[in-house]
Amino acid sequence: MNGLRILSRCSQLDTITLPRLPSSKYLAIVPSTAITITRQMSSKTKDSVPHEVRTAAEPRQNRLYNVRLSHIEQVTASVRLLQLTIPPHVQSLEAQNRESGDPNHPQPLTFLPGQWLDVHIPSISNAGGFSITSTPADAQVLPSPEPPTVGGSVEETGLPPLDPRGRAPYIELAVQYAPSNPASAWLWKNEEDILGKELSIRVGGSFVWPPSKVEPASIKNIVLIAGGVGINPLISILSHLNNNNETTNTLYHPSHIHILYSTRLPNTNNAPGASSESALDRILFVPRLRQIIQCQSQSHRLQISLDLFITNLPDNSHLPTASPSELKIHSKRIAQDDIQKAIAGADNTLQPDETVCYLCGPPKMTDEMVGGLRELLGEDRVFFEKWW
Repeated sequence: MNGLRILSRCSQLDTITLPRLPSSKYLAIVPSTAITITRQMSSKTKDSVPHEVRTAAEPRQNRLYNVRLSHIEQVTASVRLLQLTIPPHVQSLEAQNRESGDPNHPQPLTFLPGQWLDVHIPSISNAGGFSITSTPADAQVLPSPEPPTVGGSVEETGLPPLDPRGRAPYIELAVQYAPSNPASAWLWKNEEDILGKELSIRVGGSFVWPPSKVEPASIKNIVLIAGGVGINPLISILSHLNNNNETTNTLYHPSHIHILYSTRLPNTNNAPGASSESALDRILFVPRLRQIIQCQSQSHRLQISLDLFITNLPDNSHLPTASPSELKIHSKRIAQDDIQKAIAGADNTLQPDETVCYLCGPPKMTDEMVGGLRELLGEDRVFFEKWW
């Protein structure tokens, strides 16, 4: 992937230490009731209300961080993955142990899975709002697997010495092409014009894992429902839960995760003979979802199911019958029956006290589903966010 690390690789995540959760000094308290947020998530629809105005009531960290746009990868015809590198000194172990309140030594950048960024671009007056698609572990300095050789040199080995810091800390965003949105349009400029540029970011949002007012140990079942680019915050949550290490396990992993993902098949006019595998891999984050599921099928730590609802599938498509073993493909939109089956699980028994649901999609889809979800689970166990 041209240097962009896949978040769901079990072998790479086993030794990562997760950051401490943001304290109240850096993040406002998350509301206790079900979350209703309407914000820009890099959709194509014109939006006249700036992101910061629309999300003014949402919790935000109280400082900006400078980052550098270090990697761009176009994963679909309309979506780019952007990697924002965080200065290593900000995320160092020394920074994590500093006392708060010292303006000369800022606290490290922290966030919770599901949150978003205010992205400030120097030439644009209003910040853009984009969901984080990476995990808190990715924003930490990853140590090198081996210490650098003392006295080693390029001449002796033919390679430069290993960097003791390892992989630089970063945050990933998935930005959809939206020319009517100034921040999105800038982030879709030619790579050579923007790669390496410095941006300023601020973490915000209350659509997070773990939920603030539900005892994590009680959660045995998570249902994740996504519509279009609403998959963005949910891939961060799922990738975080996939991290197989002791620190992550203290967040009390659920035993079952059910994903309902409604999306469209990208235009395949330029590849009429494309296989079902390649067609699926052109859908945003489907390769990553499949990799996570395969990873967990080997470890048997989590049971993850993925139902993919493709709303523009041709009648003669062979995709539903040629579905890979790790997912099911449906040629329709998500219905209430599909949601109820996901909540009930394999044994068809509804356990509201053991289940939470995260929903992110366009307003119409979200509005239609929230009422039924609340009736099944109660308000405190349904969390949702809208994009436009």
